[in-house]
Amino acid sequence: MLFTGLGSLSDVVVQSELRSFLFFILQACSPYGFVMFAISYSEAVTHHTKKLLAYVLPLPIAVTLLVSPLRPEIQIDFILMLLWTAPYYLGGCCLLVSSYLKEKNRVKRKYRLITSCFFVPPIIAIVVFNHMNRAVNQKFDGYLNLSIVVWCGFVFFIIAAIRFGVLGVRIRFERQLHDQMIKGLASGAAMFNHAVKNRITNIDMLTGRVKEHVHAQRSEQIDEDIERILAETKQVMHMVKRIQKQIEDVELVEGGANLMDMMTHALHSNRYLLESKRVSVSTDYSFVGDMMCDKLHLQEVFSNLICNAIDAMEGEGGALAIRIYEGKSGIRIDFADNGKGLAKKAEAQIFDPFYSTKKREENFGLGLSYCYLIMQKHDGSIKVSSNQGAGTTFTLQFPKYRKM
Repeated sequence: MLFTGLGSLSDVVVQSELRSFLFFILQACSPYGFVMFAISYSEAVTHHTKKLLAYVLPLPIAVTLLVSPLRPEIQIDFILMLLWTAPYYLGGCCLLVSSYLKEKNRVKRKYRLITSCFFVPPIIAIVVFNHMNRAVNQKFDGYLNLSIVVWCGFVFFIIAAIRFGVLGVRIRFERQLHDQMIKGLASGAAMFNHAVKNRITNIDMLTGRVKEHVHAQRSEQIDEDIERILAETKQVMHMVKRIQKQIEDVELVEGGANLMDMMTHALHSNRYLLESKRVSVSTDYSFVGDMMCDKLHLQEVFSNLICNAIDAMEGEGGALAIRIYEGKSGIRIDFADNGKGLAKKAEAQIFDPFYSTKKREENFGLGLSYCYLIMQKHDGSIKVSSNQGAGTTFTLQFPKYRKM
């Protein structure tokens, strides 16, 4: 991209020598840049071989420059150039397509397909309309055709970057403030966790010294109390380590999992709570296949939504309907309760950290923000629809490519 962008300046540079030099970079260096990208991205060769190719593949560029007249400006032999630029471009395309076909991971396979679709058509157009045209006709008249293909590729890049991501680039427009709050929450929790760890370390050290000083008195009661304090500090330190793991950025450990089995597990985990409030559960599993996901995190999401539904149904005799099905845009899961519903203001803020409609001290308002984060990590979404007094429905949606 750097070679292409720099070389394209040749269209606006007035000075002839500089213009011809930039044009040479565009025509001769861009193929090298593309094939090296394809080699790196496809992971088809070892690091040592890739390093060797990085030094060997520029040799045709040097040869082309040596045989080209340099005065009054660089006059490129496009027939000679076609002999090596076409293999560079087409070989790079083959590497991209091959990396997609050989990829076993379903998530990575999707991204490799998008990358191939973005690069291969414009590259083939460049070979046909630019290099072959210049070599055969000794002139270039393919601006219109080439521009159409390149612009189509650019539009595809924008759409793919918004919906899926291309080359690690993903354009996001939604809930930027929410994401900043999540990061702020993690940062604040990390600092608090660090402070608690330091205080507990000091308490543990001081307690050990006290134990040494009072040991001579041989008081069983004092020894017993000190052992209890030490046991408590160990327990708190263990909790601190567990909390630290939770506030770090969530990394998915993906594998194939059956949604129906995961939902059954989540319902079983909340069985006593459902029975104590006499909540009836109805299920409709029209999709019973497997999905590529992080099983543990998604089971926690299911459990959170089930608990929220139970809390929303005041008194006893509520009803919870769970539906797993396949829609036009992917796999969907509905959690519909007949509880008290949400006010419009609450519906807009429900996924914000620390926001809670429950007025109990043990509710911190972090459950749904966690669900939002996990769904975002799965390239999915979580949405809520509610009518006050008529129940609430939470809908999880996963992209089609996660279906196995």
